[in-house]
Amino acid sequence: MTAAVATRPTAPAARVPRRRAMLALARVEAVRFLRHPLSIAALLLFVSPWVYDAVTGKADRYPVLHDQAVNLQLPGIFILGGGALVVANLNALRGHRHHTDALYSTLVLPDPWRTAAFLLAPLPFAAAVAVLVTARVGVLALLPGAVGHPDPAELATTPAVVLLFAALGVLLAKLVRSAVVAPLAMFTFAVAAFVALVAAARGNTALRVLLPVMFTDLPFSLPADLVDRPSLRHLAYLAGLAALVAVAALARSGARGRPVLVAVTVAAVLTATAGAAQFRTDDAVRRAAVTATDNPAPLQTCHRRGDVTYCPFDDFTPWIDGWDTVVQGVRRAVPAAVAGSPLAVRQRVWAHGYPTGGSVTADETGSNAAWERAAAAAGTPAVIPVGTRWGDGDSEATFAAGVAYRLMTGSAFASNGIVCGARGALLVWLVGQATPATAKGLRSLDAASWGGLVFIDFATFMHLSVPDRDAGPGLAALSHPAAEVGALVVANWAELTDPATPADRFATLLGVPIAAEPPAKERTVCAA
Repeated sequence: MTAAVATRPTAPAARVPRRRAMLALARVEAVRFLRHPLSIAALLLFVSPWVYDAVTGKADRYPVLHDQAVNLQLPGIFILGGGALVVANLNALRGHRHHTDALYSTLVLPDPWRTAAFLLAPLPFAAAVAVLVTARVGVLALLPGAVGHPDPAELATTPAVVLLFAALGVLLAKLVRSAVVAPLAMFTFAVAAFVALVAAARGNTALRVLLPVMFTDLPFSLPADLVDRPSLRHLAYLAGLAALVAVAALARSGARGRPVLVAVTVAAVLTATAGAAQFRTDDAVRRAAVTATDNPAPLQTCHRRGDVTYCPFDDFTPWIDGWDTVVQGVRRAVPAAVAGSPLAVRQRVWAHGYPTGGSVTADETGSNAAWERAAAAAGTPAVIPVGTRWGDGDSEATFAAGVAYRLMTGSAFASNGIVCGARGALLVWLVGQATPATAKGLRSLDAASWGGLVFIDFATFMHLSVPDRDAGPGLAALSHPAAEVGALVVANWAELTDPATPADRFATLLGVPIAAEPPAKERTVCAA
Protein backbone atom coordinates (compact mmCIF):
# COMPACT_ATOMS: atom_id res chain seq x y z
CA MET A 1 0.00 0.00 0.00
CA THR A 2 2.80 2.34 0.92
CA ALA A 3 4.71 1.47 -2.21
CA ALA A 4 1.64 2.13 -4.30
CA VAL A 5 1.20 5.57 -2.80
CA ALA A 6 4.85 6.45 -3.19
CA THR A 7 4.77 5.69 -6.91
CA ARG A 8 4.07 8.98 -8.75
CA PRO A 9 2.32 8.81 -12.11
CA THR A 10 4.95 10.80 -14.00
CA ALA A 11 5.41 8.43 -16.93
CA PRO A 12 2.19 9.35 -18.80
CA ALA A 13 2.96 13.05 -18.43
CA ALA A 14 6.45 12.57 -19.81
CA ARG A 15 5.09 10.71 -22.79
CA VAL A 16 2.80 13.60 -23.75
CA PRO A 17 4.63 16.08 -26.03
CA ARG A 18 4.26 19.57 -24.71
CA ARG A 19 3.73 21.10 -28.13
CA ARG A 20 0.83 18.76 -28.86
CA ALA A 21 -0.71 19.54 -25.49
CA MET A 22 -0.25 23.28 -26.05
CA LEU A 23 -1.97 23.10 -29.46
CA ALA A 24 -4.81 21.08 -27.99
CA LEU A 25 -5.29 23.69 -25.28
CA ALA A 26 -5.08 26.47 -27.91
CA ARG A 27 -7.86 24.80 -29.92
CA VAL A 28 -10.09 24.60 -26.88
CA GLU A 29 -9.38 28.21 -25.94
CA ALA A 30 -9.95 29.33 -29.52
CA VAL A 31 -13.45 27.84 -29.45
CA ARG A 32 -14.09 29.54 -26.11
CA PHE A 33 -12.79 32.81 -27.54
CA LEU A 34 -15.11 32.63 -30.53
CA ARG A 35 -18.12 31.60 -28.44
CA HIS A 36 -17.59 34.25 -25.78
CA PRO A 37 -20.59 36.62 -25.63
CA LEU A 38 -18.33 39.65 -25.88
CA SER A 39 -16.67 38.30 -29.05
CA ILE A 40 -20.04 37.68 -30.66
CA ALA A 41 -21.32 41.09 -29.57
CA ALA A 42 -18.22 42.80 -31.00
CA LEU A 43 -18.64 41.11 -34.37
CA LEU A 44 -22.34 41.98 -34.52
CA LEU A 45 -21.67 45.58 -33.52
CA PHE A 46 -18.93 45.83 -36.14
CA VAL A 47 -21.23 44.75 -38.99
CA SER A 48 -24.36 46.53 -37.73
CA PRO A 49 -23.69 49.80 -39.66
CA TRP A 50 -23.45 47.82 -42.90
CA VAL A 51 -26.75 46.06 -42.21
CA TYR A 52 -28.40 49.36 -41.28
CA ASP A 53 -27.20 51.06 -44.47
CA ALA A 54 -28.38 48.13 -46.59
CA VAL A 55 -31.83 48.04 -44.96
CA THR A 56 -32.41 51.80 -45.05
CA GLY A 57 -30.93 52.35 -48.50
CA LYS A 58 -28.27 54.74 -47.17
CA ALA A 59 -25.32 52.66 -48.33
CA ASP A 60 -22.52 54.55 -50.08
CA ARG A 61 -23.05 53.97 -53.80
CA TYR A 62 -19.79 55.70 -54.74
CA PRO A 63 -17.17 54.25 -52.38
CA VAL A 64 -13.46 55.03 -52.67
CA LEU A 65 -12.08 51.58 -51.93
CA HIS A 66 -8.60 52.53 -50.70
CA ASP A 67 -10.20 54.85 -48.15
CA GLN A 68 -12.87 52.33 -47.13
CA ALA A 69 -10.15 49.88 -46.09
CA VAL A 70 -8.69 52.53 -43.77
CA ASN A 71 -12.06 53.70 -42.47
CA LEU A 72 -12.75 50.19 -41.16
CA GLN A 73 -9.71 50.34 -38.89
CA LEU A 74 -11.10 52.87 -36.41
CA PRO A 75 -14.22 50.87 -35.46
CA GLY A 76 -12.04 47.78 -35.71
CA ILE A 77 -9.66 48.90 -33.00
CA PHE A 78 -12.29 50.08 -30.52
CA ILE A 79 -14.95 47.42 -31.12
CA LEU A 80 -13.04 44.33 -32.22
CA GLY A 81 -9.71 45.21 -30.62
CA GLY A 82 -11.34 46.23 -27.36
CA GLY A 83 -13.42 43.06 -27.32
CA ALA A 84 -10.35 40.89 -28.01
CA LEU A 85 -8.44 42.63 -25.22
CA VAL A 86 -11.11 41.93 -22.62
CA VAL A 87 -11.88 38.37 -23.77
CA ALA A 88 -8.21 37.36 -23.90
CA ASN A 89 -7.68 38.85 -20.45
CA LEU A 90 -10.69 37.04 -18.97
CA ASN A 91 -9.63 33.72 -20.51
CA ALA A 92 -6.08 34.02 -19.20
CA LEU A 93 -7.45 34.89 -15.75
CA ARG A 94 -9.95 32.03 -15.70
CA GLY A 95 -7.87 29.89 -13.35
CA HIS A 96 -7.39 32.77 -10.93
CA ARG A 97 -11.04 33.80 -11.08
CA HIS A 98 -12.20 30.23 -10.42
CA HIS A 99 -9.50 29.60 -7.80
CA THR A 100 -8.06 26.65 -9.73
CA ASP A 101 -4.66 28.09 -10.60
CA ALA A 102 -3.05 26.20 -7.69
CA LEU A 103 -3.86 22.95 -9.52
CA TYR A 104 -1.85 23.93 -12.61
CA SER A 105 1.32 22.53 -11.04
CA THR A 106 -0.16 19.03 -11.44
CA LEU A 107 -0.77 19.44 -15.17
CA VAL A 108 1.43 18.52 -18.10
CA LEU A 109 2.08 22.06 -19.37
CA PRO A 110 4.16 24.56 -17.42
CA ASP A 111 2.98 28.14 -17.29
CA PRO A 112 4.91 29.47 -20.35
CA TRP A 113 3.34 26.79 -22.57
CA ARG A 114 -0.13 27.57 -21.27
CA THR A 115 0.50 31.25 -21.94
CA ALA A 116 1.53 30.40 -25.50
CA ALA A 117 -1.79 28.57 -25.93
CA PHE A 118 -3.68 31.66 -24.77
CA LEU A 119 -1.67 33.76 -27.25
CA LEU A 120 -2.62 31.42 -30.10
CA ALA A 121 -6.29 31.24 -29.17
CA PRO A 122 -7.31 34.60 -30.80
CA LEU A 123 -6.05 33.52 -34.25
CA PRO A 124 -9.43 32.15 -35.46
CA PHE A 125 -11.17 35.30 -34.22
CA ALA A 126 -8.66 37.43 -36.14
CA ALA A 127 -9.25 35.25 -39.20
CA ALA A 128 -12.99 35.87 -38.91
CA VAL A 129 -12.29 39.61 -38.72
CA ALA A 130 -10.11 39.36 -41.84
CA VAL A 131 -12.93 37.61 -43.69
CA LEU A 132 -15.44 40.30 -42.64
CA VAL A 133 -13.17 43.19 -43.67
CA THR A 134 -12.32 41.60 -47.01
CA ALA A 135 -15.95 40.74 -47.68
CA ARG A 136 -17.06 44.28 -46.86
CA VAL A 137 -14.59 45.88 -49.25
CA GLY A 138 -15.32 43.18 -51.84
CA VAL A 139 -19.05 43.92 -51.75
CA LEU A 140 -18.33 47.65 -52.13
CA ALA A 141 -16.03 46.90 -55.07
CA LEU A 142 -18.95 45.30 -56.92
CA LEU A 143 -20.92 48.57 -56.93
CA PRO A 144 -20.98 50.39 -60.30
CA GLY A 145 -19.75 53.60 -58.65
CA ALA A 146 -16.80 52.03 -56.81
CA VAL A 147 -13.44 53.64 -57.56
CA GLY A 148 -9.84 53.03 -56.55
CA HIS A 149 -8.37 49.80 -55.25
CA PRO A 150 -7.71 48.69 -51.67
CA ASP A 151 -4.23 48.04 -50.33
CA PRO A 152 -3.92 44.44 -49.03
CA ALA A 153 -1.73 45.69 -46.17
CA GLU A 154 -4.50 48.07 -45.07
CA LEU A 155 -7.02 45.23 -45.19
CA ALA A 156 -4.71 43.16 -42.98
CA THR A 157 -4.28 45.95 -40.44
CA THR A 158 -7.61 45.41 -38.66
CA PRO A 159 -7.03 41.68 -37.88
CA ALA A 160 -3.42 42.53 -36.93
CA VAL A 161 -4.73 45.07 -34.42
CA VAL A 162 -7.06 42.41 -33.00
CA LEU A 163 -4.09 40.08 -32.42
CA LEU A 164 -2.07 42.90 -30.84
CA PHE A 165 -4.82 43.75 -28.37
CA ALA A 166 -5.49 40.10 -27.57
CA ALA A 167 -1.80 39.62 -26.78
CA LEU A 168 -1.96 42.72 -24.60
CA GLY A 169 -4.90 41.19 -22.74
CA VAL A 170 -2.84 38.08 -21.99
CA LEU A 171 0.13 40.19 -20.84
CA LEU A 172 -2.08 42.23 -18.51
CA ALA A 173 -3.41 39.00 -17.01
CA LYS A 174 0.16 38.01 -16.18
CA LEU A 175 0.97 41.41 -14.71
CA VAL A 176 -2.21 42.18 -12.74
CA ARG A 177 -4.63 39.52 -11.58
CA SER A 178 -7.75 41.61 -11.93
CA ALA A 179 -10.45 41.60 -14.61
CA VAL A 180 -10.81 45.37 -14.23
CA VAL A 181 -7.41 46.17 -15.71
CA ALA A 182 -8.35 45.33 -19.33
CA PRO A 183 -11.26 47.83 -19.59
CA LEU A 184 -9.09 50.44 -17.88
CA ALA A 185 -6.32 49.80 -20.40
CA MET A 186 -8.79 50.24 -23.26
CA PHE A 187 -10.02 53.51 -21.77
CA THR A 188 -6.43 54.72 -21.45
CA PHE A 189 -5.77 53.89 -25.08
CA ALA A 190 -8.92 55.74 -26.16
CA VAL A 191 -7.71 58.87 -24.36
CA ALA A 192 -4.25 58.54 -25.93
CA ALA A 193 -5.80 58.10 -29.39
CA PHE A 194 -7.90 61.24 -28.89
CA VAL A 195 -4.80 63.21 -27.87
CA ALA A 196 -2.98 61.95 -30.96
CA LEU A 197 -5.88 62.95 -33.20
CA VAL A 198 -5.96 66.45 -31.71
CA ALA A 199 -2.21 66.73 -32.22
CA ALA A 200 -2.57 65.58 -35.84
CA ALA A 201 -5.31 68.17 -36.42
CA ARG A 202 -2.81 70.81 -35.28
CA GLY A 203 -0.20 69.60 -37.75
CA ASN A 204 1.77 67.09 -35.61
CA THR A 205 1.37 63.76 -37.41
CA ALA A 206 4.13 61.88 -35.56
CA LEU A 207 1.86 60.56 -32.81
CA ARG A 208 -0.80 59.58 -35.34
CA VAL A 209 1.64 57.43 -37.33
CA LEU A 210 2.70 55.52 -34.22
CA LEU A 211 -0.86 54.55 -33.29
CA PRO A 212 -1.96 50.99 -34.14
CA VAL A 213 -4.42 52.20 -36.79
CA MET A 214 -4.09 54.70 -39.61
CA PHE A 215 -6.16 57.82 -40.16
CA THR A 216 -6.67 59.98 -43.22
CA ASP A 217 -5.45 63.56 -42.86
CA LEU A 218 -7.71 65.01 -45.56
CA PRO A 219 -11.49 65.58 -45.58
CA PHE A 220 -11.62 64.21 -49.12
CA SER A 221 -10.23 61.26 -51.06
CA LEU A 222 -7.14 61.16 -53.25
CA PRO A 223 -6.56 59.09 -56.37
CA ALA A 224 -4.95 55.80 -55.38
CA ASP A 225 -1.64 56.69 -57.08
CA LEU A 226 -1.35 59.84 -54.95
CA VAL A 227 -1.86 58.12 -51.59
CA ASP A 228 1.37 57.99 -49.61
CA ARG A 229 0.28 55.97 -46.60
CA PRO A 230 3.03 53.64 -45.28
CA SER A 231 0.59 50.73 -45.10
CA LEU A 232 3.05 47.84 -45.47
CA ARG A 233 5.55 49.43 -43.09
CA HIS A 234 2.74 50.08 -40.64
CA LEU A 235 1.67 46.44 -40.80
CA ALA A 236 5.24 45.38 -40.07
CA TYR A 237 5.28 47.84 -37.16
CA LEU A 238 2.11 46.20 -35.78
CA ALA A 239 3.64 42.75 -36.19
CA GLY A 240 6.68 43.88 -34.22
CA LEU A 241 4.52 45.35 -31.45
CA ALA A 242 2.43 42.18 -31.23
CA ALA A 243 5.58 40.04 -31.06
CA LEU A 244 7.04 42.24 -28.31
CA VAL A 245 3.86 41.99 -26.25
CA ALA A 246 3.64 38.22 -26.76
CA VAL A 247 7.28 37.67 -25.75
CA ALA A 248 6.77 39.87 -22.70
CA ALA A 249 3.80 37.71 -21.68
CA LEU A 250 5.88 34.55 -22.11
CA ALA A 251 8.77 36.03 -20.14
CA ARG A 252 6.38 37.06 -17.36
CA SER A 253 5.18 33.44 -17.27
CA GLY A 254 8.70 32.21 -16.65
CA ALA A 255 10.07 31.58 -20.15
CA ARG A 256 13.83 32.02 -20.24
CA GLY A 257 16.80 31.12 -22.40
CA ARG A 258 18.26 31.99 -25.75
CA PRO A 259 15.02 31.61 -27.78
CA VAL A 260 13.35 34.30 -25.68
CA LEU A 261 16.35 36.62 -26.05
CA VAL A 262 16.41 36.10 -29.82
CA ALA A 263 12.66 36.68 -30.09
CA VAL A 264 12.89 39.91 -28.08
CA THR A 265 15.76 41.16 -30.23
CA VAL A 266 14.03 40.38 -33.53
CA ALA A 267 10.74 41.92 -32.38
CA ALA A 268 12.44 45.07 -31.09
CA VAL A 269 14.44 45.52 -34.29
CA LEU A 270 11.33 44.97 -36.43
CA THR A 271 9.27 47.43 -34.39
CA ALA A 272 11.94 50.13 -34.37
CA THR A 273 12.84 49.74 -38.04
CA ALA A 274 9.28 49.62 -39.33
CA GLY A 275 8.18 52.41 -36.99
CA ALA A 276 10.96 54.70 -38.18
CA ALA A 277 10.33 53.78 -41.82
CA GLN A 278 6.79 55.11 -41.56
CA PHE A 279 8.15 58.65 -41.52
CA ARG A 280 9.85 58.20 -44.90
CA THR A 281 7.99 59.79 -47.81
CA ASP A 282 7.98 58.82 -51.47
CA ASP A 283 9.42 61.62 -53.61
CA ALA A 284 7.73 60.30 -56.75
CA VAL A 285 4.33 60.38 -55.07
CA ARG A 286 5.04 63.88 -53.74
CA ARG A 287 5.89 65.15 -57.23
CA ALA A 288 2.73 63.55 -58.62
CA ALA A 289 0.71 65.23 -55.85
CA VAL A 290 2.14 68.63 -56.78
CA THR A 291 1.22 68.02 -60.41
CA ALA A 292 -2.27 66.87 -59.49
CA THR A 293 -2.82 70.04 -57.45
CA ASP A 294 -1.41 72.63 -59.85
CA ASN A 295 -1.94 71.15 -63.31
CA PRO A 296 -3.68 67.77 -63.22
CA ALA A 297 -4.19 67.40 -66.98
CA PRO A 298 -1.17 65.05 -67.49
CA LEU A 299 -2.66 62.65 -64.90
CA GLN A 300 -6.19 62.67 -66.33
CA THR A 301 -8.05 61.22 -69.30
CA CYS A 302 -10.84 63.24 -70.89
CA HIS A 303 -14.14 61.76 -72.07
CA ARG A 304 -16.95 63.41 -74.03
CA ARG A 305 -20.64 63.10 -73.23
CA GLY A 306 -22.37 65.05 -75.99
CA ASP A 307 -20.98 68.59 -75.89
CA VAL A 308 -19.57 68.22 -72.36
CA THR A 309 -15.98 67.15 -71.76
CA TYR A 310 -15.22 65.34 -68.50
CA CYS A 311 -11.61 64.97 -67.37
CA PRO A 312 -11.32 62.77 -64.25
CA PHE A 313 -8.37 61.02 -62.71
CA ASP A 314 -8.45 57.49 -64.10
CA ASP A 315 -9.65 56.02 -60.79
CA PHE A 316 -12.80 58.15 -60.88
CA THR A 317 -13.98 57.48 -64.44
CA PRO A 318 -17.06 55.53 -63.18
CA TRP A 319 -18.39 58.77 -61.68
CA ILE A 320 -18.78 60.53 -65.04
CA ASP A 321 -22.37 59.36 -65.48
CA GLY A 322 -23.29 60.82 -62.08
CA TRP A 323 -21.64 64.14 -62.94
CA ASP A 324 -23.39 64.24 -66.30
CA THR A 325 -26.78 63.73 -64.67
CA VAL A 326 -26.26 66.84 -62.55
CA VAL A 327 -24.90 68.91 -65.44
CA GLN A 328 -27.87 68.08 -67.64
CA GLY A 329 -30.26 68.74 -64.76
CA VAL A 330 -28.93 72.28 -64.37
CA ARG A 331 -28.76 72.95 -68.13
CA ARG A 332 -32.34 71.83 -68.55
CA ALA A 333 -33.62 74.96 -66.78
CA VAL A 334 -31.60 77.61 -68.65
CA PRO A 335 -32.18 79.17 -72.09
CA ALA A 336 -31.21 77.01 -75.06
CA ALA A 337 -28.59 79.51 -76.21
CA VAL A 338 -26.85 79.23 -72.84
CA ALA A 339 -27.37 75.49 -72.37
CA GLY A 340 -26.08 74.74 -75.86
CA SER A 341 -22.62 76.14 -75.27
CA PRO A 342 -19.95 73.45 -74.77
CA LEU A 343 -18.87 72.81 -71.19
CA ALA A 344 -15.80 71.26 -69.61
CA VAL A 345 -15.58 69.56 -66.21
CA ARG A 346 -12.20 68.72 -64.75
CA GLN A 347 -11.55 66.91 -61.51
CA ARG A 348 -9.54 68.91 -59.01
CA VAL A 349 -7.93 67.78 -55.79
CA TRP A 350 -5.80 69.55 -53.19
CA ALA A 351 -3.27 66.72 -53.05
CA HIS A 352 -0.25 68.76 -51.96
CA GLY A 353 0.04 71.44 -49.30
CA TYR A 354 -3.38 71.04 -47.73
CA PRO A 355 -3.28 72.86 -44.34
CA THR A 356 -4.03 69.90 -42.07
CA GLY A 357 -2.82 71.90 -39.07
CA GLY A 358 -4.91 75.01 -39.64
CA SER A 359 -7.79 76.57 -41.50
CA VAL A 360 -8.08 77.39 -45.17
CA THR A 361 -7.45 81.06 -45.93
CA ALA A 362 -7.99 83.23 -48.93
CA ASP A 363 -4.25 83.26 -49.66
CA GLU A 364 -4.19 79.47 -49.79
CA THR A 365 -7.10 79.37 -52.26
CA GLY A 366 -5.69 82.13 -54.45
CA SER A 367 -4.46 79.69 -57.11
CA ASN A 368 -7.88 79.43 -58.77
CA ALA A 369 -6.88 81.76 -61.62
CA ALA A 370 -3.62 79.87 -62.22
CA TRP A 371 -5.49 76.56 -62.19
CA GLU A 372 -8.02 77.90 -64.70
CA ARG A 373 -5.18 79.05 -66.97
CA ALA A 374 -3.55 75.62 -66.79
CA ALA A 375 -6.89 73.96 -67.54
CA ALA A 376 -7.43 76.30 -70.51
CA ALA A 377 -3.96 75.46 -71.82
CA ALA A 378 -4.95 71.80 -71.62
CA GLY A 379 -7.96 72.43 -73.86
CA THR A 380 -10.68 72.95 -71.25
CA PRO A 381 -11.34 76.70 -70.90
CA ALA A 382 -13.82 78.05 -68.34
CA VAL A 383 -13.66 74.65 -66.71
CA ILE A 384 -15.97 73.53 -63.89
CA PRO A 385 -14.14 71.80 -61.02
CA VAL A 386 -15.44 68.63 -59.42
CA GLY A 387 -13.98 66.93 -56.38
CA THR A 388 -13.38 63.40 -55.15
CA ARG A 389 -16.53 63.03 -53.04
CA TRP A 390 -19.81 61.95 -54.53
CA GLY A 391 -23.09 60.38 -53.58
CA ASP A 392 -23.75 62.20 -50.30
CA GLY A 393 -26.08 64.94 -51.60
CA ASP A 394 -23.88 67.78 -50.37
CA SER A 395 -21.27 66.99 -53.04
CA GLU A 396 -23.89 66.92 -55.78
CA ALA A 397 -25.36 70.24 -54.62
CA THR A 398 -21.93 71.90 -54.49
CA PHE A 399 -21.06 70.66 -57.97
CA ALA A 400 -24.45 71.83 -59.27
CA ALA A 401 -23.72 75.28 -57.81
CA GLY A 402 -20.48 75.40 -59.78
CA VAL A 403 -22.29 74.39 -62.97
CA ALA A 404 -25.02 76.99 -62.38
CA TYR A 405 -22.52 79.77 -61.68
CA ARG A 406 -20.56 78.82 -64.80
CA LEU A 407 -23.72 79.05 -66.94
CA MET A 408 -24.64 82.40 -65.39
CA THR A 409 -21.23 84.09 -65.51
CA GLY A 410 -18.86 82.12 -67.73
CA SER A 411 -16.67 81.04 -64.78
CA ALA A 412 -17.17 78.54 -61.98
CA PHE A 413 -15.30 80.71 -59.46
CA ALA A 414 -16.69 83.85 -57.80
CA SER A 415 -14.16 86.62 -57.09
CA ASN A 416 -14.87 86.65 -53.35
CA GLY A 417 -17.05 83.55 -53.10
CA ILE A 418 -20.29 85.47 -52.36
CA VAL A 419 -23.17 85.42 -54.83
CA CYS A 420 -26.13 87.61 -53.96
CA GLY A 421 -29.04 89.46 -55.44
CA ALA A 422 -31.16 87.78 -58.10
CA ARG A 423 -28.18 85.71 -59.20
CA GLY A 424 -27.91 84.18 -55.74
CA ALA A 425 -31.60 83.28 -55.67
CA LEU A 426 -31.39 81.87 -59.20
CA LEU A 427 -28.33 79.80 -58.34
CA VAL A 428 -30.13 78.24 -55.37
CA TRP A 429 -33.17 77.40 -57.50
CA LEU A 430 -31.05 75.89 -60.28
CA VAL A 431 -29.28 73.66 -57.75
CA GLY A 432 -32.48 72.50 -56.08
CA GLN A 433 -34.34 71.62 -59.28
CA ALA A 434 -31.47 69.76 -60.98
CA THR A 435 -31.89 66.27 -59.45
CA PRO A 436 -33.44 64.74 -56.33
CA ALA A 437 -29.91 64.30 -54.93
CA THR A 438 -29.03 67.98 -55.37
CA ALA A 439 -32.36 68.96 -53.78
CA LYS A 440 -31.57 66.76 -50.79
CA GLY A 441 -28.06 68.17 -50.56
CA LEU A 442 -29.37 71.72 -50.79
CA ARG A 443 -31.68 71.15 -47.84
CA SER A 444 -28.81 69.62 -45.88
CA LEU A 445 -26.46 72.51 -46.63
CA ASP A 446 -29.16 75.04 -45.75
CA ALA A 447 -29.75 73.35 -42.39
CA ALA A 448 -26.02 73.36 -41.63
CA SER A 449 -25.35 76.95 -42.75
CA TRP A 450 -25.72 80.13 -40.73
CA GLY A 451 -25.92 83.61 -42.23
CA GLY A 452 -25.77 82.27 -45.75
CA LEU A 453 -26.20 79.10 -47.79
CA VAL A 454 -22.65 77.83 -48.32
CA PHE A 455 -21.46 75.51 -51.10
CA ILE A 456 -17.93 74.36 -50.38
CA ASP A 457 -15.65 71.59 -51.58
CA PHE A 458 -12.22 71.52 -49.92
CA ALA A 459 -10.83 69.27 -52.64
CA THR A 460 -11.52 71.79 -55.42
CA PHE A 461 -11.05 75.16 -53.62
CA MET A 462 -14.72 75.64 -54.57
CA HIS A 463 -16.53 78.13 -52.35
CA LEU A 464 -19.80 79.85 -53.15
CA SER A 465 -22.03 81.46 -50.54
CA VAL A 466 -25.49 82.97 -50.95
CA PRO A 467 -26.74 85.25 -48.13
CA ASP A 468 -29.83 83.97 -46.36
CA ARG A 469 -32.04 86.81 -47.60
CA ASP A 470 -31.14 86.11 -51.23
CA ALA A 471 -31.26 82.34 -50.87
CA GLY A 472 -34.78 82.50 -49.40
CA PRO A 473 -36.63 83.29 -52.66
CA GLY A 474 -34.71 80.56 -54.46
CA LEU A 475 -35.67 78.01 -51.82
CA ALA A 476 -39.27 79.19 -51.88
CA ALA A 477 -39.42 78.87 -55.67
CA LEU A 478 -38.64 75.16 -55.36
CA SER A 479 -42.12 74.63 -53.93
CA HIS A 480 -43.67 75.95 -57.15
CA PRO A 481 -44.07 73.83 -60.31
CA ALA A 482 -40.66 73.50 -61.97
CA ALA A 483 -42.05 74.06 -65.47
CA GLU A 484 -43.77 77.28 -64.42
CA VAL A 485 -40.69 78.68 -62.69
CA GLY A 486 -38.45 77.47 -65.52
CA ALA A 487 -40.47 79.38 -68.11
CA LEU A 488 -40.15 82.59 -66.10
CA VAL A 489 -36.42 82.03 -65.62
CA VAL A 490 -35.85 81.50 -69.34
CA ALA A 491 -37.93 84.54 -70.26
CA ASN A 492 -36.07 86.80 -67.78
CA TRP A 493 -32.61 85.19 -67.92
CA ALA A 494 -30.68 88.32 -68.85
CA GLU A 495 -32.25 90.34 -66.05
CA LEU A 496 -31.93 87.62 -63.41
CA THR A 497 -28.23 87.04 -64.18
CA ASP A 498 -27.37 90.73 -64.11
CA PRO A 499 -25.25 91.47 -61.00
CA ALA A 500 -27.23 94.68 -60.45
CA THR A 501 -30.60 92.92 -60.20
CA PRO A 502 -31.69 92.60 -56.56
CA ALA A 503 -33.24 89.50 -55.08
CA ASP A 504 -36.47 91.47 -54.64
CA ARG A 505 -36.90 91.40 -58.42
CA PHE A 506 -36.52 87.61 -58.47
CA ALA A 507 -39.15 87.34 -55.74
CA THR A 508 -41.53 89.65 -57.61
CA LEU A 509 -41.19 87.83 -60.94
CA LEU A 510 -41.76 84.41 -59.38
CA GLY A 511 -44.30 85.46 -56.79
CA VAL A 512 -42.38 84.21 -53.75
CA PRO A 513 -41.75 85.95 -50.40
CA ILE A 514 -38.51 87.62 -49.41
CA ALA A 515 -37.22 88.79 -46.04
CA ALA A 516 -36.83 92.47 -45.16
CA GLU A 517 -33.67 94.25 -46.24
CA PRO A 518 -31.00 94.20 -43.47
CA PRO A 519 -29.32 97.43 -42.29
CA ALA A 520 -26.64 98.74 -44.64
CA LYS A 521 -23.81 97.85 -42.26
CA GLU A 522 -24.94 94.21 -42.20
CA ARG A 523 -25.12 93.74 -45.97
CA THR A 524 -22.56 91.53 -47.65
CA VAL A 525 -20.33 92.46 -50.57
CA CYS A 526 -21.32 90.42 -53.61
CA ALA A 527 -19.21 88.89 -56.30
CA ALA A 528 -18.89 90.83 -59.51
